[in-house]
Amino acid sequence: MRRMAIAIATIALALASCGVNSTYPPVGSYSNVVIVTEAGRVEDAVTEAIVREIQHEMDYYTKTELQFRVRLVPALDFERQRPTKNMVICGVVRDGDVGRIIESFIGTTGVRRVLEGKDRVFRKMDYPVKGQYTIIVTASSRETLLETIRENGATVRDLIEYGNRLRLRDFLLDREREDLEEELAAKYGFSLRIPELYELNQERPEVPGFEFVRTPPHRGLTVSWEPWDGRGLSLADSSLLYEARERLAWAMYDRDVMRREMVRFDEEALGDYEAVAMRGYWENSEDLYGGPFLCFFVLDRVASRLWIVDCVVYAPTFDKHTFIRELHAVAETFSIR
Repeated sequence: MRRMAIAIATIALALASCGVNSTYPPVGSYSNVVIVTEAGRVEDAVTEAIVREIQHEMDYYTKTELQFRVRLVPALDFERQRPTKNMVICGVVRDGDVGRIIESFIGTTGVRRVLEGKDRVFRKMDYPVKGQYTIIVTASSRETLLETIRENGATVRDLIEYGNRLRLRDFLLDREREDLEEELAAKYGFSLRIPELYELNQERPEVPGFEFVRTPPHRGLTVSWEPWDGRGLSLADSSLLYEARERLAWAMYDRDVMRREMVRFDEEALGDYEAVAMRGYWENSEDLYGGPFLCFFVLDRVASRLWIVDCVVYAPTFDKHTFIRELHAVAETFSIR
């Protein structure tokens, strides 16, 4: 898994320490991030760096998307902002208005740890209001802050994505298909929490595999499995894993195919399990359509079985990352019985 370059502090923040209006719950898209800086506009290297790192261009093969859409807010306007789903507060401790905001969030103990070089990123869910995820990116000087942003931009984005999936999953699973979940667990040895918005599209014992979909646009999640010998699972197995998904896509999705040069592998986690993740682009071998996919491989050592949890999007004219995020949130409920 990606190693974080610095320690991330999860801190207990007192609601009374912040003057943000808490009358309204956060609204808007999980893809939106409010960034609070001293000036609230791109006028220096620090602000330019945090905006660039948070926005982050993602290549979805047929188009490039921004992972997050950002809005800059000056520290002087901070208390007038309505709650937002995602907020990043970026600045030097004890420097200007943004420094005072940061200290009100992390307290004197947090400031002392920043000055000692021990912590530079802090996070808190449901703060200052329920449903808001707040991240502090700070340092003892502008030079150190710029270094922190450049070295840990990916980590901060991962934190935001993780917080988004937590809240999105809670929303999706407010109502779920419990009867179907229990049936699959009893018959096939895996558990997956299935939102009521999703339907069982295919049950294919010969593959074997089960596909759950939500439309429109099309979001599909498939659980499949095949034998795996006694060795472990790592990036060194990428060729075998590619072939496993190649077989699944051909049989399950009406002869879909991939291109090896458009695929990448990473070591990640899927819920409580270590996994190898595979990202790429699928297309149909018999028709002109395609889209992105995210596939997780999980090893069941007891049963000598490779579990494949595959997320597929077909959403012409739409940004793809929103739907990949949703599927990822559901996929993280997978467990082996």
